[in-house]
Amino acid sequence: MSACRWKGAIPPGTSYFPLSPDSVWTYQIMSRSQATIFQVTDRVVGIKYVPALKVTGSVVDESYSLSRGGTRPLIYYAKNGYLARLSALGYDEEKIEAPAWGRSEEAQFLPIALVPHLKWSNVIFPYGHMAGSFDVNQTHRTFYEPKVISVPAGNFSSCIRIETDAIYEGGNYSGSNRPPKLCYMDWYAPNVGLVRTVALEANGSELERVELIHYKVQQPKQAGN
Repeated sequence: MSACRWKGAIPPGTSYFPLSPDSVWTYQIMSRSQATIFQVTDRVVGIKYVPALKVTGSVVDESYSLSRGGTRPLIYYAKNGYLARLSALGYDEEKIEAPAWGRSEEAQFLPIALVPHLKWSNVIFPYGHMAGSFDVNQTHRTFYEPKVISVPAGNFSSCIRIETDAIYEGGNYSGSNRPPKLCYMDWYAPNVGLVRTVALEANGSELERVELIHYKVQQPKQAGN
């Protein structure tokens, strides 16, 4: 898709990925690969220091409606102009623990200043650098979305759309003449966050769709309050 000419300016204080404590988002996931529909709820706990990872960041609890889905923590923190994301974590009682094989980090998950016409690349190691594991090579581009995005949670305008080409390499994909490639499209609404994700196979068929069904974003507290 071609970039839309964007002449506007983002109002001061606008956030496309708010992380205020007690904010909550619930998404419906329609997964063809898993042949099921389920829900995921993200709730911002707040900023914490995590001794097991030696990092301070915003902790988000992610809960799944699937049986034995449980609750898993995510951690977001600023790094070189981007939000980095740590995932594949777990709880030992109330303590956040990393898996034995290491940590799954997306060092450039999202630009802190999310605007149109950006481009960046990164490599994700979903299972760390464990022997025999695969990685995902990603290229991202941002666009201003001129259309209103309608999902169960409402209608959202002035969204930023991120298009991502993802190539799966190594591990089980080693030696493949045509490594698997997926295209992801994410829409972020101002002062709301992610409202829709669509994953497409190389032939254009939809593999997965994520849509926001309800949310509550808390206003960030002002300094001194």
